[in-house]
Amino acid sequence: MGMHYCMQGKIKPTHFVVTCKRCQRAVPAGVAEFPANNLTLECPLCGELRRYRPSEVYLGFPSPLVGEQFSTVQRRRRTP
Repeated sequence: MGMHYCMQGKIKPTHFVVTCKRCQRAVPAGVAEFPANNLTLECPLCGELRRYRPSEVYLGFPSPLVGEQFSTVQRRRRTP
């Protein structure tokens, strides 16, 4: 096994996610680009409604527990 074998399946994160402040899971932020304002987001796992600053949004992978339905239907509200 050479280096070429290890580099084949490299996957880059493409979703903007936040870490839930209650359950500590990565949940989709529901935005297509990096936000300029705060986001108010309801965690699909624990139901906690919290506000997140743009510095808390990052590129990553949503938790596998979130499921595919929450990736397509974003449960969020923007705060001006």
